[in-house]
Amino acid sequence: MKPPRCERKGTLPHPATCVLVWELQSGRITKFFCDEHSQNASPQPYRLAKLIDHHEHTKAAPEEE
Repeated sequence: MKPPRCERKGTLPHPATCVLVWELQSGRITKFFCDEHSQNASPQPYRLAKLIDHHEHTKAAPEEE
């Protein structure tokens, strides 16, 4: 899995530092944004969470008996 990228349309790919969550009548929408783009992502109320680090999940090797 690659680190999340900012999902702002019309920008070059760059790392995301925030997760924005919108609670809409049609369901929950989650998108990744950088700090700069998260400030003006939407006029609707949303929840904002700061990404601290990206951790890649690796499959553990089976233990030998």
